[in-house]
Amino acid sequence: MDKVTTDTLSPSWFRKHFIDGFRNKTLLHLLIITILPILVYVQSVNYDYTNFDDNGIILQKFDIVGNIHHIDTAFKVDAFFNPTGDFYRPVQNITFMLDAQVSKDKLWMFHITNLLIHILTCISLYFFLPFLNIKKYTSFLLAALFSIHPLFASGVGWIPSRGDILIGVLGIQLFITFALYFRTKNILYLIVHILLFLVTIFTKETTVFFPILFLYYYFFLIKEQFSFRSILRLVPFGAAWLGILVYYLILRSKVVAKSGATVDVLGIIPFFKNNTVIPTIIGKFFVPFNLSTFPLYNNASTIIGLICLLGILYLTFEYSIEKKWAASLGFLWFLLFAIPPTIYRLQNADIFFNYLEHRTYLPMIGIVIILALFIDDHIASTNFHKWFIWAYIPVIILFGILAHIHCEDYKDGYSVNDRAARLNNPSALAGRAGRDLEKKDTIQAMSDINKAIELNPTDPNMYFQRGKIMARMLNHEAAEQDFSLTLNMQPTTDALLGRSIERRYLHKYEAALRDIYQAATLDPNNPKIFYSYGNLLVATKNYKEADSCYSRVIKLVPNYAEAYNNRAYCKLFTGDYTGTILDCNQALKLMGNKPSPIVFNNLGQAYRELNKLDSAFIYFNEAVALDNTFAQAYFERGKAYLKINNLNNACGDWLKSKSLGYTDSTGMINKYCNIK
Repeated sequence: MDKVTTDTLSPSWFRKHFIDGFRNKTLLHLLIITILPILVYVQSVNYDYTNFDDNGIILQKFDIVGNIHHIDTAFKVDAFFNPTGDFYRPVQNITFMLDAQVSKDKLWMFHITNLLIHILTCISLYFFLPFLNIKKYTSFLLAALFSIHPLFASGVGWIPSRGDILIGVLGIQLFITFALYFRTKNILYLIVHILLFLVTIFTKETTVFFPILFLYYYFFLIKEQFSFRSILRLVPFGAAWLGILVYYLILRSKVVAKSGATVDVLGIIPFFKNNTVIPTIIGKFFVPFNLSTFPLYNNASTIIGLICLLGILYLTFEYSIEKKWAASLGFLWFLLFAIPPTIYRLQNADIFFNYLEHRTYLPMIGIVIILALFIDDHIASTNFHKWFIWAYIPVIILFGILAHIHCEDYKDGYSVNDRAARLNNPSALAGRAGRDLEKKDTIQAMSDINKAIELNPTDPNMYFQRGKIMARMLNHEAAEQDFSLTLNMQPTTDALLGRSIERRYLHKYEAALRDIYQAATLDPNNPKIFYSYGNLLVATKNYKEADSCYSRVIKLVPNYAEAYNNRAYCKLFTGDYTGTILDCNQALKLMGNKPSPIVFNNLGQAYRELNKLDSAFIYFNEAVALDNTFAQAYFERGKAYLKINNLNNACGDWLKSKSLGYTDSTGMINKYCNIK
């Protein structure tokens, strides 16, 4: 091999012409930072509703979200487009309204926007870190890592995380414009900064902590001496921050002041209960495993986080001694944005979620700053760079795969529940049990709910869920016991109704009535109570009072189809056949293209009793056509055949009815059918 070829392949040539050249390729850096998250998260464009806040914000409020003329409404409502609430997010809601103009109530544009915001955040991070005296190459390495970090997959894949990722990109731009103003003294940067601050504070209230970071940056990194002159330079910023804050608080007070959050939900008590959030999220940042849609604390992440936190504190202390104040800025950044979410805690946090991963999006930029300083100090070393790159590339690949997988957890409602359930989240297990029940998979539903109860034996809702599963399995004794356990822990209308229904099936009518009366005391205007009461009265053959109950239900809910049908059934037994027909027709009208065979059976009986047998047969035939296992319809049609002395068809229907378990057919068969 000649000398030229040897020199060309030497490590020094490779470093000089490839690695050193790559370090300063801004366009290539930006291309990679853009492509990486697209490759990982483009799948999210096809995701459906998770039924975890997104349906409440978008689908159920689409009359507002879908109408751009209601854009001013965003400033008068909470984050869920309700008149009052705990969270005020006007800019987030406006972005949802803009998305809805493109994809309507379909979510593809909402997901594209989340992805674009995330990419812009990563690009902004790339340009922001050099303002802290970090090299461009190091900024690229950290921005690329941030772009595909699995901990932030929820920020991209879950639409309601919009506020947290928005404040990420806006917050960084706030910092950049602040720094540029003092570098250039260009008034344009001051104007842009003020406008950005206005937008950012209406995105999320934690914006109020940014001025603390700006002041720290001004006095410690720009190294302005604390003097009257230096303070005077800050007056335009301070005046703008204060004015915007006052304006924000005035508008916010009209929404949040009436929210009614208790001290157990918002304040110092939740803060102390959330004492392990800080080490846990740090642990998941450095070792992103057991990522969950509904995360609960786990010892492994907390221990890892405590160890990493000690390392971060050590680095911050060492850099502070060396007067590298960017490290302290990073740690302050982390604390200011990680602590505020800990003052809010759901009452059922220990079985639902203790924190949400998308809330780590902004705080972790502070940790990135500290890591960037450490890498920047050592990256010039050939040995460090070699070993760092050997570790960095596999980490990027692994993180990209994990982020892709975790993002899939947000593709629909079942996936959201399933991910948390696989990590033994009690609430998610109960939720998955409910979905299993909808799919009629009672075995899996029972397995999930029993596991949830094992993990959380003091939650009444778990026993209520199991009671519903037992009821579906027709195990009425076990269902009654579970509803009783629920009521012993927490009396609720639903549990009382559930137990009343099971006691009705068990013919414990007096006990069932007591439950109905107690439920009515708790909720006197609940139509479900009077509907269930009517069914109980039908079971005891008190048709006149049952008719009154169903009438009350209809008064409360005029479009309650089943109430019309059940009232029609009562009228059959009081001889009001015309009333039966009127109620059945109204029920069919309300049911639309999904009619119940029971309605047709009731119509058939009414016309039979009015001796309009042609009409009666039409409706009986319709009933059995819709459900060929409808035993009572065969029995009643048999009675219609009896009226025209067609014993052959009558007996055929009664035999069919008997084979399907309708015991009343036996008497008719014995009386009219010559069967040996």
